[in-house]
Amino acid sequence: MTKTVKKSAKTTKVLNEKVAVKTAAKAVQSTKEAVKKTELKKETVKKPAAKAVEVKTEPKKTAVKEVKKSSAGDALPLETKQTVSKPVKAEKARKKTVKKPEVKKTESVKESVKKSEPVKKAVKKETVKKEPVKKAETKPVVKKDNKKKLEAYQAKSLEECISLMQKMNVQYKYEDYYRLILDEADLKKLEKNIIEGNHIKDANYDFDTVGYDADLVMVTLNKIADTMDIKASDFKEWKKEIKAAMKFQYADDGEVNAAEYLNEFSLSEKLLMAGQRKDIHSVETLSELVGADIGAFFKHFFDFAYALLPTWQYNDVKFYEDFAYAILSQYADLFESEQLRVQIDVADLYIKHGDYQHGDEIYSYILRDNQIKDFIYYRYASVYKDIDYNKAKSIAYSSLQVVDDRYTYYPNIMEIIQD
Repeated sequence: MTKTVKKSAKTTKVLNEKVAVKTAAKAVQSTKEAVKKTELKKETVKKPAAKAVEVKTEPKKTAVKEVKKSSAGDALPLETKQTVSKPVKAEKARKKTVKKPEVKKTESVKESVKKSEPVKKAVKKETVKKEPVKKAETKPVVKKDNKKKLEAYQAKSLEECISLMQKMNVQYKYEDYYRLILDEADLKKLEKNIIEGNHIKDANYDFDTVGYDADLVMVTLNKIADTMDIKASDFKEWKKEIKAAMKFQYADDGEVNAAEYLNEFSLSEKLLMAGQRKDIHSVETLSELVGADIGAFFKHFFDFAYALLPTWQYNDVKFYEDFAYAILSQYADLFESEQLRVQIDVADLYIKHGDYQHGDEIYSYILRDNQIKDFIYYRYASVYKDIDYNKAKSIAYSSLQVVDDRYTYYPNIMEIIQD
């Protein structure tokens, strides 16, 4: 036992110096008696119990650190402690361990035991989470049934689908579905309206028995939508395209300009068809439907075409002329504001491509039926400035028959004459 006390004293010294010692397990055996002696001394000296509280409330980090150091040896369960038979030797060990009682070790061991408890709980939770997985086992069977049914529907023609829909008392023809999809972007909403409005679910149609059921409604709507050039669901995308187009500026790169022109031409074509299909004759009405300023976009497109088409082929100008007039004829408010500028632009484009006769004829027609002759004469003379300057001056002189200093563009005409 003498050797055991010496080892205990040595171990305490090493622990104070914060060095890990493998013999910490034996020091714990002598701790229980030391703690009892310490408590007896506290009773005789009558020290306040607050100090015992202070020992207990020391930072947990210190206690954990000491446990880690003592863990270099074997684990220190509370049951392994033994009492020392000779109190004299235990008293010596107590004197050296008063400042840092080994009670902290027992506390830290308790804490480590407590910390190990949540691990057991976590294991239990994991086993509970595995239970819902069994529910998913029945889903693949349903998916296989649906897949087989949908494949059967997809194999049918659009006419067959419409015919089966009529058997479910949905007396729509192709044109009826077309109008619905043109007006409503949400096909799921349309599906719900058709099913509820025609009491399809109440009839309990069974696919295996009659060859059709409520799922046929969405299949039919999708088949109709695939045949349509435009539909209400496209409007959101058009809004984004219009916003991007309005930001585009004429570039030095011909390929970039060409790609942008084709995109804007395609978008303009869709907007024209939207008016034709929905019988809309006002860009203001179409703007409300799409959520973008359609009038501003068309003006941007006209400007872009006027800047780009002089570098393109003559046939492109002819094609643009027909297309621009089709847009104007569809939307009355756009025709009112843009008819003259489109006519003059087209005349200029023909002249720039060398078709002077065609261009002159358009200008003659415009001058005959329009009151703002100063502006028309100015544009007419200006287009010839870089092509035939003498003809440009001749046109400017002829304008003086009807234009004088009261007109806005009189100074511009005189500038061409005097240049």
